[in-house]
Amino acid sequence: MISKNSLFAILLIIGCTFLTSFGQYFIKLGTTYFTSNPLSILNFYLIVGCILYGLGAIVLIIALKYGELSVLYPFIALSFVWVFFMARFMLHEPILFINWIGLVIILLGVSFIGWGADHE
Repeated sequence: MISKNSLFAILLIIGCTFLTSFGQYFIKLGTTYFTSNPLSILNFYLIVGCILYGLGAIVLIIALKYGELSVLYPFIALSFVWVFFMARFMLHEPILFINWIGLVIILLGVSFIGWGADHE
């Protein structure tokens, strides 16, 4: 039997954050093809982004079956980390030093929550 805060559930949550982050990336790409024409919402990138978001939601639902919401949900903050790096290295957006500090704080927070789950 899988424990309430299993590694399996945490890995699923991390997978969920990858899916939703790539969904955000594709939606961002799709906005360049979005016009006043209502059919432009059907562009490839927006559709892929929405599909990735939907898959992320399904993975989240499965993860929550195997773990506690209070432990698993804070891992969703990892989405900020993945989007941060995508924005910097794939979209070439400028990142300020203060943003790097925020990223470190997010990583520390997720680490503390994960550590606390292991030491109940």
